[in-house]
Amino acid sequence: MILTKYNRELAHQMIDSAPDGHVIEVKPAKRSLEQNRLYWATLNDIAEQVVNGKAFEPSIWHVYFKQLFLPDQVQELPDGSLHVSPPSSSKMTLEQFSEYVDKVTLWAVEHEVKLSDQR
Repeated sequence: MILTKYNRELAHQMIDSAPDGHVIEVKPAKRSLEQNRLYWATLNDIAEQVVNGKAFEPSIWHVYFKQLFLPDQVQELPDGSLHVSPPSSSKMTLEQFSEYVDKVTLWAVEHEVKLSDQR
């Protein structure tokens, strides 16, 4: 991940020393461990409290919020039919995941969930 001038210079050195025929790919960074920790802390806070008269495990809230806030992934198959897959949060960029966590946090606030200091 390029975060500093040193990282950028190191990337240039790696490119300069790469053998012919190799491929270099530059893409946005995936979600961070810190973002993931914050997300699951929020899910735990929600799971520990009764919301709308029901309590669920964090993993169930994870599925619920993905369906609520993330679009399904639709792929065309060789026979022309469409395959719909559930959304994935693990493939999100830092920015996308940040927006997603903000939506989950806003949902929690709107449903009067008390969020812990561990967030």
